[in-house]
Amino acid sequence: MKLKKIKQLAAILGLALIAIVLLSIYRYSENMKLAKMCGVSPIVISTGTFKTGLNDALYGFGLSEKEKFKICKAYSKFFNLRRLKPNDEYSVIMSTSGVFKYVSIRRKLKDYLVFRRKDGFVGSVKPVKVTSLIIKSSGTISSSLWNSMIFSIPAETILDFADVFSWTVDFLTEVRKGDKYTVIYKIKKTDKGRIIDKKILAAAYKGSVVGKKTAVKFKNSYYNKKGQSMRSMFLRAPLHYRRISSYFSHRRFHPILKYVRPHLGIDYAAPIGTPISSVANGRVTYKGWKGGYGRFVSVKHSAGYESTYAHLRRYAKGIKVGKRVKQGDVVGYVGSSGMSTGPHLDFRMKHKGKFINFLRIKYRPTKRLAKKYKKEFAALYKSFFDN
Repeated sequence: MKLKKIKQLAAILGLALIAIVLLSIYRYSENMKLAKMCGVSPIVISTGTFKTGLNDALYGFGLSEKEKFKICKAYSKFFNLRRLKPNDEYSVIMSTSGVFKYVSIRRKLKDYLVFRRKDGFVGSVKPVKVTSLIIKSSGTISSSLWNSMIFSIPAETILDFADVFSWTVDFLTEVRKGDKYTVIYKIKKTDKGRIIDKKILAAAYKGSVVGKKTAVKFKNSYYNKKGQSMRSMFLRAPLHYRRISSYFSHRRFHPILKYVRPHLGIDYAAPIGTPISSVANGRVTYKGWKGGYGRFVSVKHSAGYESTYAHLRRYAKGIKVGKRVKQGDVVGYVGSSGMSTGPHLDFRMKHKGKFINFLRIKYRPTKRLAKKYKKEFAALYKSFFDN
């Protein structure tokens, strides 16, 4: 039994050693390419990230203080060493005889090099090679959106996917087991394998509750198949909530007053302190205590709409009457002030002075594609979804 465990441990250590060797070979080959451009022959390579400055990074390479000064002086002609950051990378190349050949600093997709010449040290700037890769991932919802996507899709891309559909799908309440998703995204990475950018090009969600939703990125915005912006006038909800504890109703039994009366809003149950966002662009028209509603905020929007937020624990910083807020700006935090049995948000919507059921408001795109772009967009959309 002990012999078997020893063999297993030896196998694991062997695989780790192979991985280290392969990584060293990769780094060596990349620096060989870089050195070839500079006309030097690298033998010994040292890489790392800055802890302090360049002078300390050059310690231990047989350079005199005078030579270090000359290297820093060469850099000063085209690179500000005072702006070095801890995650900036460097590489030092030496010959087998211990002679310094060159040093490279990588910053913002550029390699800043200083290498030795007979008459001293000279500098050069080389762009970092960046490659792009388009990835398509599809799957079926087994539980939540996050848990179903996390093993095959980067975390940031999952959040971006949810943002794309945040005006048309409520991923907290409308996700069902068996729903399907597709995401097509592009990543950009450097020659060292560092991913520097991820962007969703197209996405789709097909759910039993919400139907089929598709989105394609065009001129820095996302549009559906009809060329309508994925952004709606209103958010799907003013906060991340656990459940709706009370719906819009003209006959609701009040839990405190103990009689039936209208409840012309929606109660979102959520933990104390949960941020509450304005569902649309607008202007704050009321902030303060309002009887049984407790701490209360109202926001006036365009086209005769007004939203209200009640039972707040506290207000967001800077919220005051007359302040302009944008869709998604935090106006307050969930509490239980006023006549309330527990932490929740009492959210209400009026249109031209009359209370309306927010959950029945139809998707209202903020913009549509201009006619001159429709043909180009249709071709792009087809390349993602009709093939």
